[in-house]
Amino acid sequence: MKKTILSFIVLVTLAFVQLNAQTITSEGLSFELKKGRIVGKHSILGINQVRIKSDKITRVKVKVKIKAYKNNKTKLSALSLVDLSKKIRYRLSDFIGYACPVGCSAYSPARLKKQILDKRGKPLYGAPLYDPSEKDYFKDFNLAGFTNMEVPVNFGKGENKKLSIVYFAEAETKKLIAELYFAIFSSNITSDYALYYKDEKVCDVKL
Repeated sequence: MKKTILSFIVLVTLAFVQLNAQTITSEGLSFELKKGRIVGKHSILGINQVRIKSDKITRVKVKVKIKAYKNNKTKLSALSLVDLSKKIRYRLSDFIGYACPVGCSAYSPARLKKQILDKRGKPLYGAPLYDPSEKDYFKDFNLAGFTNMEVPVNFGKGENKKLSIVYFAEAETKKLIAELYFAIFSSNITSDYALYYKDEKVCDVKL
């Protein structure tokens, strides 16, 4: 009986350690997966209520704890969700970061790949900042044999479409709780997924 109880404790302990395992990249960033799950179609990108209208696309959230041990902050645009079964690499489509678990304000440093102007030729009110000096790392780390997938956001109305890819700037803090959102093909929900930072796999993700 004692042997059975001991075996059970060992198995539970091993499962707990695996669930909270950390991966440290070659640059000294530590990633700890909290959870991955399917979420609703509404986004919380800045002050815009972005909504996915197509049933062919599903939004998923991957929550991770990130620490930078060296003098190096997370390049958010270098994060991607990789469908290992279908060979698809998804761009980060939305992000919320917290410097601490409780009591810290959220932030989301969204950037436009393409400048969007209003009728007066000024930056569109409510749209993310257009800043070409802020590097986008997504396509710097393509994976051989994988197809990149990125969904542009429409900031226009009706037939007056104003499309731009949205990416995210460097994290504001070295340590953060990150909620990462990806728009994936609904038909591939049961695939095997992994979170990548640049060209390094940091954790498997189960939805």
